[in-house]
Amino acid sequence: MTIPTSITFRGMAASEALRARIEERVQRLDRFAEDILACNVVVSACEHKHHHGNRYNVRASVTLRDCTIEAGHTPSPDFSHQDAYLAVTQTFDALRRRVEDHVRRRRGDVKSHAVNQ
Repeated sequence: MTIPTSITFRGMAASEALRARIEERVQRLDRFAEDILACNVVVSACEHKHHHGNRYNVRASVTLRDCTIEAGHTPSPDFSHQDAYLAVTQTFDALRRRVEDHVRRRRGDVKSHAVNQ
């Protein structure tokens, strides 16, 4: 099933190659949760430096039938988010883990610890 996806670029020109990579990563999420209703992704350039490159902030949210799961954060001061593709990869890896955790909890696969009194 194709997941409806909304991709927004802020402070930068829209890139069809980056859009295709995001679409690919969104469609992979269907393996982990079959009830994904929509996905919203915002890619923004945090600053415009010409000496070291720009840092990118990628935020993604997935709407499931019972909740919304988000991932992404403001990039750290180091240069790990100078590549928009790397920022997309890291954001979607985090989003995938959160979706997997949610599905495990929903199925009851997570053990609950006994409370010592």
